[in-house]
Amino acid sequence: MPVHADLVIPANDPESLKEICSWDGFRPATFASSDFPVDVVRFAGSVSPPVVLSRSRRADSLKALPATLRARAQAAFDRAARRPARLAMAHGRSLDLTRGSIVMGVVNVTPDSFSDGGVTFDRDTAVARSLEMFEQGADIVDVGGESTRPPMYGSARELTADEEIGRVVPVIAGIRARSDAPMSVDTRRSAVAREAVAAGADLVNDVSAGRYDPEMRETIARTGAGAILMHMKGTDPRTMQQDLRYEHLIGDVAGALAEAAEGAVAAGIRADAVAVDPGLGFGKTAEANLALLKYLEAFRTLGFPVAVGASRKAFVRRFSGVAEDADAAARLAGSLAALAAAADGGAAILRVHDVLDSVRFLRMRQAIAGAVAPAARRIGTAAR
Repeated sequence: MPVHADLVIPANDPESLKEICSWDGFRPATFASSDFPVDVVRFAGSVSPPVVLSRSRRADSLKALPATLRARAQAAFDRAARRPARLAMAHGRSLDLTRGSIVMGVVNVTPDSFSDGGVTFDRDTAVARSLEMFEQGADIVDVGGESTRPPMYGSARELTADEEIGRVVPVIAGIRARSDAPMSVDTRRSAVAREAVAAGADLVNDVSAGRYDPEMRETIARTGAGAILMHMKGTDPRTMQQDLRYEHLIGDVAGALAEAAEGAVAAGIRADAVAVDPGLGFGKTAEANLALLKYLEAFRTLGFPVAVGASRKAFVRRFSGVAEDADAAARLAGSLAALAAAADGGAAILRVHDVLDSVRFLRMRQAIAGAVAPAARRIGTAAR
């Protein structure tokens, strides 16, 4: 199954359009305010420049394109409009994606995570915390045993597969003994993924998108697990921040994710079991993380559910004005703002540390979005 990296990048105002066009070094035609929102269609690997189409006049504008570009643009719009109903996983489980963005709770079974190292390092504490997250409304918990913190927090120690298995498998088995709820394992190693799924995990969240371990994709396929394929510069979190250059941030990340997804499906992973993640904080500048959030909707053009993890990250601390030495709780407000941006961008899976606050935030946001205004007469009566 070929995965196409042609992108539809929405622009709701002239400034956003100018920014998007600057990435490819072209100036768009002048659009009246009534023409917005517009969409920039970028053709991956093509000498043809991006085209800008007013959403209200899309059908007529498409007719004016050469036949090949018209077909590619229409296919990109069709993929962008696709709304996968579920993410298939192991053990007959799946994630329901029809209710809007769902919450994935983070459980770090590590002593050196950047945000909560050591808090749930003990097996029983990690199991209890996971069960608490389910009670608080998490749709799935993600259990990780190796820190992927950026070097700015001190280089994380690389584990052996046996060490990582010893951390995560007892926790996953302990959760599964007490709950049938979905679980994910956060790992780059096929041996860890295999043992975790055997212990009850349903999904493999690989920060290297299957590039670190050449056996990872086949292992996921054999176990029937779902897969989140994340973008990262290189395959080692300890070196991912060494080269932060991109020719085209959105296009480069999307192209790498398209290649990873195509490789995963070719290896036997079901297409409806694949999600993609642009990898905020993994080989990006702070400003690049903002741009990925702002234009997150573009990644839906790949045709897969999009997962996002912004919770408590360094760029959240920086832009929300939190001191470097402040505790993790101080990053909550910024994390919720990033959560809102990700949900607005169509993220299907939101990876968070503060489950209860995140779930409550999303519920209120959905209630406001779905509210129906009372009759005008009643509003007037109430006002008096």
